[in-house]
Amino acid sequence: MTIIPTDVELLTRARDGDVEAFSSLVDRHQITVRGWLRVRLSDWASADDIAQEVFITAFRRLQTYTGDGAFPGWLIGIARNHWRNHLRKHQAEAVGGSAELSALIDHDPWCVAQDNEHLVSALRACLEPLTGPARTLLEQRYVAGISVRDIAASSGRGYSALTMQLHRLREQLALCLHERVSRTGLES
Repeated sequence: MTIIPTDVELLTRARDGDVEAFSSLVDRHQITVRGWLRVRLSDWASADDIAQEVFITAFRRLQTYTGDGAFPGWLIGIARNHWRNHLRKHQAEAVGGSAELSALIDHDPWCVAQDNEHLVSALRACLEPLTGPARTLLEQRYVAGISVRDIAASSGRGYSALTMQLHRLREQLALCLHERVSRTGLES
């Protein structure tokens, strides 16, 4: 009968330089770490890459593990930090204020081909049904020129949530513009 060593026994041996003991810890806990990351990332290859980074970090910091909590919890803490760093590195840049929107419009062949008066009229018609928080957000960002970070701070809402809402509102307005201009036969 083979006795399976506990995490504590493997950790003690790994701290003493036993690479096989650490390898056993990786084998034992990799499903937990990879699963935690895969739930949070749509790209499983990235989740697996980050899991490898987690175990490299854990190996390098093995001496700092105090044993106060369960070893898998410590690994998940490391995974959380690597996951957050990954999100920061791969975060899409949000489109900024009206200058950025003007630059987008100036380089969009569909918009360039339109008569500006008709586009403004169509945009006003698309904005008309927007009321409440959505309208306020658009006015704060694109009329008053307030940064998304400042809007988040003053409203108590998350930066990411506001960025996503602005993205969806821009998509909704673009779709409305295309439909209105197409219906009036102004599209070239």
